[in-house]
Amino acid sequence: MKETKVILVTMLINMVVAIVKLASGLFFSFSTLIADSIQSFIDFLTDITSLVAYKIGKKRANKTYPFGYGQVDYLSNLFTGIMLFLIGAFIIIRTVVTEDDFKPNLTILIILLIALILKLIVIFMLKTHGKALKNELMIESYKESRADFISTCVVILVLLVSFFEEYVPTFINVDMIGSICMALYIIYSSFKIIISNTRGILINDVENDDIKKEIANELKRYKSLHFSKIKVIKISNYYSVFLQIDMNNNSKIKDYLRIEKKIKKHLKSTNKLIRFIDVEPI
Repeated sequence: MKETKVILVTMLINMVVAIVKLASGLFFSFSTLIADSIQSFIDFLTDITSLVAYKIGKKRANKTYPFGYGQVDYLSNLFTGIMLFLIGAFIIIRTVVTEDDFKPNLTILIILLIALILKLIVIFMLKTHGKALKNELMIESYKESRADFISTCVVILVLLVSFFEEYVPTFINVDMIGSICMALYIIYSSFKIIISNTRGILINDVENDDIKKEIANELKRYKSLHFSKIKVIKISNYYSVFLQIDMNNNSKIKDYLRIEKKIKKHLKSTNKLIRFIDVEPI
């Protein structure tokens, strides 16, 4: 299944889950579920931004953007992290300010179990296809869906405890505690997403060992040449390759230029993500 189809399917499921949660939370005055539904709506909205970012991010590099549009991935994920942080803060404020008269019942439990099954489907699809296609957006969406799944488990736990409310001290509001705990987890998840994607935007000089090994294997075909250094740097979604070749003292400039042209053409044909190649003779 292609990226677009996966995102569209998960988007539809997230929308259904969010609507069902919100309607149930409002109908039964369950503040923890209302808070959880807000995160599910954010999950749905970030699927939309992921789809837009994917369409933009897969565009090839050009003269205006020589490094391509890969930074859109990081910006989209950064937006997700910021939205999660704001939602977490909103949940805490709403929980403290609003008092809901919640009465637990089995109907809510059934609704939540169905929501969990749907979220498991979303998690499985995003994780499986995200890793297979090496899609950063889908992997981040998977992490967010996993956070939503965990928060729904918290809601179920709060609901189960509420069934035994008569055994809980009156000064303990189980619904309020559940909402705040869930909000804190959302804020924690948001910080991780914000930090990792901010780093991705600001730092692009991390060597990639997998691509380096791939290039080293390709260069073995040039048995007459000795490469003293191979360095691969990630630039957004693309890679910059730096090579040092030990040249014979009797080699002419035209020999070096011919070798350089041949190597560049070959490496770019083997991996479309290799955008820049610098060959230095020694």
